[in-house]
Amino acid sequence: MPGEPLYMSMRKYLLEIIENNKHTPDFKLPSENQLALKFNASRITAKNAILSLEKDGLIYRKQGKGTFIAPKASEFERLKSEKQNPMICFIVPGVGGKFIGKIQEGIQAFALLHNLNLSIMVTGGNQKTEEEMIRAATQNNCKGLIIYPSDNNVYNKEILKLSLNNFPVVLVDRYLTGLDLSYVACDHFTAAYHGTQHLIEKGHTRIGFMSQDPHLVSSVLERSRGYQKALIDHVGGFDSKLQLICDHTAPDFAETFDRYLKSNPDLTALITTSTGYGLKIVPFLQEQGIRIPEDLALMLFDNEFEDYLHLLSFRPLIIDQNPFDIGVKAGELLYRLLYKNPKPKKVLLKETIIE
Repeated sequence: MPGEPLYMSMRKYLLEIIENNKHTPDFKLPSENQLALKFNASRITAKNAILSLEKDGLIYRKQGKGTFIAPKASEFERLKSEKQNPMICFIVPGVGGKFIGKIQEGIQAFALLHNLNLSIMVTGGNQKTEEEMIRAATQNNCKGLIIYPSDNNVYNKEILKLSLNNFPVVLVDRYLTGLDLSYVACDHFTAAYHGTQHLIEKGHTRIGFMSQDPHLVSSVLERSRGYQKALIDHVGGFDSKLQLICDHTAPDFAETFDRYLKSNPDLTALITTSTGYGLKIVPFLQEQGIRIPEDLALMLFDNEFEDYLHLLSFRPLIIDQNPFDIGVKAGELLYRLLYKNPKPKKVLLKETIIE
């Protein structure tokens, strides 16, 4: 296909060989070198194409001997037996933010490589709508769901039903207490711990933490605990007055933030836990003549300013959750539930701190 990535072309070429020889277990496939020469590509590209099929259980490798079709490769017929490629659905509060957008890109990349049709369903953060979307998806031949839950730890009855029926489901970013469902996210606790520790190593001890109510969202609760534990471990304790619970969309946000700053004049660093806070905080600080980072170091979960960093006079510290990788891993977990192992699995990914 014109314009198709070489990685995809190699994978399709190998899948065709597997399809034609799937009833001959231990059939030897082209080597990395042979594949690279055929497609005039690098060995690393060929290796990645082979590794993706090994992850799917369609091939296996013997050191010094080569790559072979796995005995269970005939399971690939399950995909081919469908009149059309299986459909999976990504149910999400919204698609406007960078973080969710990159998760979606990761899921799309995985779906494209594995012949899965992907439908995006937007709930607007409304739990009732989320419930209706789940019901609609399962009634319309959706084979599996990836769900970014609404901002509420109280799950709806449709998610409970999915869990009880062992329907293939993967939650992203947030888990729901009491449900045995697959889950993939950045390790929120460790990410906040490392972020706080990073600031402490730079000489900060009066570090603020701004978030929505931690008890409403599992990811925020884990981040809050990580922040507190880092201060306890490295400073000897934390001051609860430095934690501000405030919705950045609230009409009185500026007044609330102003009171917080005035009541904590010795504050030298601030961590925000959700997209949207930075966009509100930075203009306010600039209006007040508070310099970043000279007067106040600002650390954000995810880079809200990614598209216009060149317009800023400073670079905020970023805790990058690597959302594209979260999306790819969510796709892998769902694929595993569909075709390999129905047992739920939880995966926590490492953050990257960017200065």
